[in-house]
Amino acid sequence: MAVDDAYISAADFRARISKTVTDDDGVLDGILKGVSRLLDRECGRFFGKDAEAVARHYDGNGLTRLYVDDIAITSDLAVKVDLDGDYDFDGADETLTKDTHFWLGPPNAALGSEAKPYRDLEIVPNNGRLSVWPQRVRAVQVTAIFGWPAVPEAIIDAVVMMAREITDLEEAGMTAALQNIDTAVNLSPVAFSIVQRIKREYGLASLFV
Repeated sequence: MAVDDAYISAADFRARISKTVTDDDGVLDGILKGVSRLLDRECGRFFGKDAEAVARHYDGNGLTRLYVDDIAITSDLAVKVDLDGDYDFDGADETLTKDTHFWLGPPNAALGSEAKPYRDLEIVPNNGRLSVWPQRVRAVQVTAIFGWPAVPEAIIDAVVMMAREITDLEEAGMTAALQNIDTAVNLSPVAFSIVQRIKREYGLASLFV
């Protein structure tokens, strides 16, 4: 699944609602993708994952913990820090080692009934390399597969329920649903309530309250 794909295919959607007609799968694909991206925007994160490792840069904060984008899995993870302020990461001591120089947090993110992404990097005390993240712009480079380990079932269910509401609106003659997913959600109290619940449970802001 590419990061811009819908969280459920048209075929799987039809199977869930016991619909066999495939004539409108092209339109349905657009609705499913639109709903998926709407949930991404509302939650401030995406629930797929990168196909391969991507390098992202973060401002240092002068603290021991640095929040980063969701890290889906730890394979291919590489963390580098600009210790000498040259905005490069090629220094011999600027590549950090997990569990030696930093920990991934939350520590139990991968455990439990639903694996969650890692969200922060915490300096290991007395590691001999650095005590805080340098307080400079773009001081930290993280190369990782970002996103979620697997799309949460609640997100897939939300996409299904919202897409069904929107297709029902379209079939009732409200063609704006096909051009503007946001408008369609506002037209449907059910879809709107689903968005609010998903934001509470999976929104980025919920981490800091």
